[in-house]
Amino acid sequence: MGFFARLRDSFSVGDTSDPLGRALLVEQFRVLRKQVPVLYAMLLVNSISVGLVLPNTISAWLRFALPAALLAACLFRLAQWLRLKKADFTAEEAYLELARVRTATVVLSSGFVIWILALFMVVDPGLRASVSLLLFMGCVGTAYCLGSFPPATRLTMIIAGAPIATLLLLSGEGMLVSVGINLLVLLALLARMINTNFRSFVKLVETHGRLSEEGDRARAAEQTATAFAERFDRALNNMSHGLCFFDDDQRLIVCNRQYLEIYDLDPKLVRPGMKLTEIVDLRYSAGSAPKMSKQDYLVWRNSAPVSAENSDTTVELTNGRIVRIKHRPMEGKGWVATHEDITERHRTEMALAEAKTAAEQAEAAARAAHTHLTEALDVVPEGLAVFDKDDRLVLWNHQYAEFYTASQEALAAGTPFETMLRTGLAAGQYPDAAGREEAWLAERLAHHALPHHSHEQHLAGDRWVRVEERRTSDGGSIGVRIDITDLKRREASFRLLFEENPLPMWVVDAKRRRLIAVNGAMCRHYGYSRHDLLAMSERQLEYCERQDAEQDYELHRTADGEAIQVVIESRPLVYEGRPAHVCVAFDVTERNRAQQRVSYLAGHDALTELPNRAALGEHLGDAIERAEITDGAFAVLCIDLDHFKAINDRFGHAVGDAVLREASRRLQEAAQGAYVARVGGDEFIGVTDELPLPATAELLATRMRAQFERPIEVDGHALKIDLCVGVALYPRDADNAASLLANADAALYRAKHEGRGAIRLFTSAMDQQLRDRRALEHDLRLAVERGEFYLEYQPQHHRDGTLMAYEALVRWRHPLRGVIPPGEFIPIAEQSGAIAQIDDWVLMEACREAASWDQPLRVAVNVSAAQFRRENLDAQVRRALRESGLPAARLELEITEGVLIEEVPRARRTMQSLKSLGILIALDDFGTGYSSLSYLEAFPLDRIKVDRSFVAALGQSERSLAIVRAVIGLAHGLGVPVLAEGIETEAQMSLLVQEGCDEMQGYLLGRPRRLEAAAEKVRRAAS
Repeated sequence: MGFFARLRDSFSVGDTSDPLGRALLVEQFRVLRKQVPVLYAMLLVNSISVGLVLPNTISAWLRFALPAALLAACLFRLAQWLRLKKADFTAEEAYLELARVRTATVVLSSGFVIWILALFMVVDPGLRASVSLLLFMGCVGTAYCLGSFPPATRLTMIIAGAPIATLLLLSGEGMLVSVGINLLVLLALLARMINTNFRSFVKLVETHGRLSEEGDRARAAEQTATAFAERFDRALNNMSHGLCFFDDDQRLIVCNRQYLEIYDLDPKLVRPGMKLTEIVDLRYSAGSAPKMSKQDYLVWRNSAPVSAENSDTTVELTNGRIVRIKHRPMEGKGWVATHEDITERHRTEMALAEAKTAAEQAEAAARAAHTHLTEALDVVPEGLAVFDKDDRLVLWNHQYAEFYTASQEALAAGTPFETMLRTGLAAGQYPDAAGREEAWLAERLAHHALPHHSHEQHLAGDRWVRVEERRTSDGGSIGVRIDITDLKRREASFRLLFEENPLPMWVVDAKRRRLIAVNGAMCRHYGYSRHDLLAMSERQLEYCERQDAEQDYELHRTADGEAIQVVIESRPLVYEGRPAHVCVAFDVTERNRAQQRVSYLAGHDALTELPNRAALGEHLGDAIERAEITDGAFAVLCIDLDHFKAINDRFGHAVGDAVLREASRRLQEAAQGAYVARVGGDEFIGVTDELPLPATAELLATRMRAQFERPIEVDGHALKIDLCVGVALYPRDADNAASLLANADAALYRAKHEGRGAIRLFTSAMDQQLRDRRALEHDLRLAVERGEFYLEYQPQHHRDGTLMAYEALVRWRHPLRGVIPPGEFIPIAEQSGAIAQIDDWVLMEACREAASWDQPLRVAVNVSAAQFRRENLDAQVRRALRESGLPAARLELEITEGVLIEEVPRARRTMQSLKSLGILIALDDFGTGYSSLSYLEAFPLDRIKVDRSFVAALGQSERSLAIVRAVIGLAHGLGVPVLAEGIETEAQMSLLVQEGCDEMQGYLLGRPRRLEAAAEKVRRAAS
C-alpha cells in the first residue's frame, strides 16, 4: 500500500460494508457520546484559564472575543451531543455523526491554532511558555477524549499540538526549545498509546461481534429445532389415520391422537416406552380389542407373516368398530402402522392440525423426528408439504411428489416455494397459467401468503387437486393436496347435463335462496336473460303465495308476466364451495290443463259441454240421497230429437253437430236451472225436483218443446226439430237410478210411437214394453250365432225384361216371435251396435250364395252408414270375395248419399279403395238426401237408384215425373245407368221405359224371395 493510501486511511471515518466495520462505527460513536461532553467542558475551562492568565495589555478582542467565538462553537456542538445521548444509531447514522466530529475537530483545532499564533505575536516572551503549556494541555485532553476515534485524535495533534511544539522549538530560547522538544516527544508517545488502545478496542469489538453472532446462531438453531418439532407433532396429530411406532423391543416410540381415539385409550395412560402387551391390556379394558382372546391376539400379532412383512388387515373390534391396519416393518424388529376407522368410511380432510407431543430436543432430535415423520407421511393418501417461515421446502411426502412430477428437480429441502412454482411453469405443469405466467405466479404467491387459503388447482394431464394451506404460528406453512380428479370429472358431467338439459334447471344458494347458476333451457322457458336470472332470487320467480296446501305444483312467473305451473325437484349439493340446491322444473301447465280438460270431459259431453252419462249417474245418486233424507221426490225426463237422423243423413255430421249444440243451448235455456245432460246421439236427460210433481215435469217438457217451435238456422238451412219426452218419477216409478232411467226411456219409447212431439209419463204398461224391447235387443245380439238370419232376393230387370241382378235383403226369424220386419229390428241393431255383426254376415252370405248361382248375375248388397264408416270395409269386401269365390264384377254395393256428405275426403278414399277391388257401387235413395250434383262427379258411381217415393207418385204428380226425367237425363249425361225401385204398376213401368230408365225393381217385377225361389227363377230365365 502506498504512502498516500495509508495517509488517507489514517484519517478515514470507517467502513460500513462489512459487519466488523459497522460494529466498530457504532461502538466508536457510543464511546464518543460519553467523552465529547467532557471534551467540550475541558475546552471551556482551558479557554477561560488562558484568558485569565493573559495580561490586560493584550487587546480585549484577542483576549476574549476570539476565544468566545470558539467557545460558542463548542457550546453549540455540546448541545447537539447532549441531544444524541439517549438515541440508538445504525452504522450509517454513526458514520455520518463521526464524519461531523472529524470536520468539527478540523475547524476547532484550526481556530485554536490561529488564536495561539496571534497570542505568540503579542505576549511577552516570558509568558509564552505558560500560555503554550496551557493550550498544549487542552490539545492533549482533546486527543485523549477523542481516543476512540483515531482520525479526530490525529487531526487534533497535527493541527493543534504539533504547531505549538514547533513554535517553541523555533523560538531560539533554550528553555522554550527544551519545552518544545519534550512536547513533541509527548505527542509521539500519546499517538502510540492511542494507536495501541485503538487496536485493542478493535479486537474487543471484533470479539464481541463474534460472540453475538454465535449467540444468534445458537438461538436460531434452537428456534428451528423447536419449530420443526412443533410441525412434526402438529402433522402427526392431524393425520386422518391413527399412527404408531414400535421399536425392536415392542415398546411404543410415539403414537398420535387419532390412534388413541380409535381405540378409546386414555392419553394419560399411554406414554412412550410402554410395551405392546400393556397397550393391549388397556385396549381389552376399554372394550376396543379384536374379537379374540388376548393370548390369541398376541400370538397372531407376533407371527412372522404379520410382524415381519408388509400387511394390510381389517379387524373387527368388540365395540363394533372395524379398523383397517396397514403394518410396515422397519429396520430391526420395529414397525410403523396406520389404523383407519372404516366403520363409517369417513376421513378427515385435514392432514395436520395442532401438535400434541412436544419435541424439546435440539436440531439432532428434529432430524430423527423428520425420518420417522417421512416414513409415516408416505403412507397417507394426501399430498403433504411443509415450508418454513422463509417459504423454503422442509418436508414433503411421496404423494406430493407424485402430484408435481414436472417439478421433481425442484423438490429438495431448502427450495423456495417460488422456485418450485417457476419450475412447474417452465415444464407446463399449470395449464391455467398458459400465456399469463407472471400474473398467475403473483396470484398464487398472494394466496400462499394468506393465513388460510383453499382452492382447486388444475395440473397437467387433466388432473385436479384441492389445495389446503394454513400458516403456522412460527410463520411457516403446511399444505395438503387432495386428489379431486374424479370429482371434477363428475362436476364436468354435471355441468354438461345441467347446461344441455332440455328442462329448466338452476342452482340456488341454500341460505339466501339467490340464483347462482341457470341453464339455457331456463332462460328460454322463462324468457329472462341469464344476467337477469342471476340477479334474482327464487321468491322473485313465484307468481303468488301457494293457496292450496295439497297443491302439487308451484306457480311461477315468466318474463312476460304469464303464470306457469311447475313441479320442482330439488337436491342439496356443494356448489363452488358453498351449500346450495340444484333444482329442475317440470312445466305441468299444459298437463294440468289437459287433466282439467280430461276431468271436465269425463263428466261432460265434448260437443255440447252438457253433463254426460257419468256425471248424470253421480247427479242421480246425489238426488236420490237427498230425496231419501228429506222424503222428497224428483222427475227424470228422457228427451229425444225428432227428425235429427234425417238431418244428419241429408246434411252431414257437421250440420248435425251444429244442430245438437243449438238444441243443447235451447234445452238449457228452457230448463231454467234444472239439470240437463246429453247421454248419447240425440238423446238428452232432464232432472227437476220442483214441486208439485208431475205437473212441473210436464211444464218443463212443454217449455222445452216450445223452444223448438222456431227452426234452427245452420249454414243457410232452416231445420225444423221437435221433441219427444218421456217422464218417470222418483220414488213413485222407481227407487234406483237405473230403473228410473229405464222407465223414463220406456215412456219416451211410447211417446215416439204415438207421434212426433209427444210427452208421456211412465205407466206400468210401459214397463212391459221396455222389457220386450230389451229382450229383443238381447236376442238380436245372438241371432247371427244362432243362424236366425236369412236373405231374400228381389230381382232387378233391364228395360227389355232381361234379369240383370238381385238385391239381397236381410230377414230375421225369431224362434218365438216368428219373422220380425227389418223396420223393427234394424233401428234396434243400429242403436245397440249389433248392426256391424249383421252387416258382415249379410255381405259374406250374399257373396257365398251368389257364387253358387248358375248364371253370372249381379248381387246388390246394402251398406249401412256404420259399416261404411269402418276403416276396414275394403278388407271385409276383399275377404268375402276371396272366401266365396265370387268375381268382383258381380258384387254391387248400395250406399246412401247421407254417408257421403259426413266427411267427403274420407268417403272418396273409401270408395276409391273399394273400386280398386273391381266391384260396382250404386248410389241408393237418390233424391231424398242432399242430392248434390257434385257427388256424381266426385265419386266413382256405377249406378244411380231413384228413390221409391218419386216412383210411387208417377202418373199422379207432374213434379215427380219432372224429377225422374231430370235424374235420368243427368245420369245419362254422365254415362251412369239409372235404376228405379218401388215399381208396382204397369203405368209406372211404362213411364219409366218411355223416359229411358235403364233398369227396374219392384213388386210388379218380383217380390223378395228365399234363395231357392230366386235360383228357380234364374234357371227359368236361362232356359
